[in-house]
Order: sequence, then structure tokens, then C-alpha cells
Amino acid sequence: MEPTTGDETAVDGHVHLYPGMEAARVFDAAHRNMRHAAPGAVAFCLLLTETSRDGAFGALASGRMALGGWHTRRLPQDPAALIAADGAGRELTLIAGRQIVSVEGIEVLASATRVRFSDGRPVAEILQALRSQGTPAILPWGLGKWLGRRGGRVAELVGHGMPGVLLGDNAGRPPAWPRPRLFDAAPVLPGTDPLPVPDSEEDVGRFGFLLPGLLDPERPATDLARRLMTLESQPTVFGDRRGTLAVLAEQMTLRRTARR
Repeated sequence: MEPTTGDETAVDGHVHLYPGMEAARVFDAAHRNMRHAAPGAVAFCLLLTETSRDGAFGALASGRMALGGWHTRRLPQDPAALIAADGAGRELTLIAGRQIVSVEGIEVLASATRVRFSDGRPVAEILQALRSQGTPAILPWGLGKWLGRRGGRVAELVGHGMPGVLLGDNAGRPPAWPRPRLFDAAPVLPGTDPLPVPDSEEDVGRFGFLLPGLLDPERPATDLARRLMTLESQPTVFGDRRGTLAVLAEQMTLRRTARR
């Protein structure tokens, strides 16, 4: 589907549905936040990401996840996409994705796919496998993830200019920190990247990017993958990141939870 002049789709490029999170609360916040942060957008999309051990997208597709006033609709031509809607007429396009960690400790987000990938493989091998399947790969920024050898390896990978290899930003990068120099090497797709801490549902949709036009209503994941595989310029960013104090508080909560 070719973009329609004037229409834009707001996309949160990094969304988790952790066990214990309320999907209805995530959807409410996502729609509310994107309408506020991207008032010109006419459609809203969440790029979900989960490890090979997780199954949130499958639970959404099968109706096994409680959704409050929302419901999901499967698309016969596109198993990697769902439409979430509620009785008030609100809609979100949900795109499946996977989070993979390479043997070097580099995180890779495979977008618009339900295929499960094994962790622990060389990152170059992972990227080649994704490219052969027409699956976009996002290398997301994270606290400490681009330091030392890992940062050097990420710089090498994006420096090769491989189609469909993009960078990711997230709402947890403190505003006071300088912009990573690597962000000049490839298009950057922002997303919320909520942490598994209380009330993180409320942040979904606050940070993301705009795509021109609407995604194909019958095959939105396929359309998204095609666009990202050929993306060469930086898309417009909407929204903002969390404040520095909020980021620090979340990190402290996460560490306390991990010690229990």
C-alpha cells in the first residue's frame, strides 16, 4: 500500500508486554500518549518485542490474555500483525517481534516476525539470517550496552551499510546525556522500551517515530518490514524521553526486584 499524502502513522518502536503487565492499561496509555505526542497522526502502531521464552503476542492472538474493554482481531494474510480495538472506536496495530542477544552480548530486535531465534550466535550471523528472510533488525541503545568492545562492534556493523540494519533509541536514555555519536551512522527508530517495574504501562506510546501514510490494512507487518528494509533517511521523531530522576528511580526499582 502506497502512502497517502498527508496521512501519518505513529509508531512506538520498542514495546514489551511483560508478565504481570495489564494489556488493557498498555493499550489505553499507548493510544492516549500517541494522540497527544503525535497529534497529526491518523493511525497508531506498537512494535512488540519478546524473547524466545515469551509468548505475549501468541496469547493476544489466541484470546488467552485479559484485555479489559479491548479485543484483538487476527489478519488472515499477516500472522505477524493484530488489530487491537475497543468499543469507543480506538484502534492500535500490533506488530510481532523478537529480541535476540548475540554471543558478543549485543541485543538485536527482529521486527515484523513471529519466528523464534536462538540467543548466543555471532551478531553478524544473526543479521545475515534476518536479512535473508527480509526481516528488519534494530540494534537498540541501552544503559551500558554500547560501551567498549560491544560499542565498537555495533559501529562496525552499521558502518557496513547493510540494508535493514537500523539503530534504536528509547525513552530511558537520560535527557541530560549527550546524543550517542553512533546515531549519525544509521536511521534511529525510537521507542518506549518499558521496564518490568510498577506502572511502566503508562509510558507506552510516549516516544516513537512517524511513518508517512498508512500501513497496508490487510498486511501491516509485511508492509512495515518492506519499508524498514529500505529505510535510508531518519524518520521524524515524536514525544520525549523520561526525566533523569524517573530513569534513576526505575533503575533502582529494577535492581531491587532482581535481588528478591
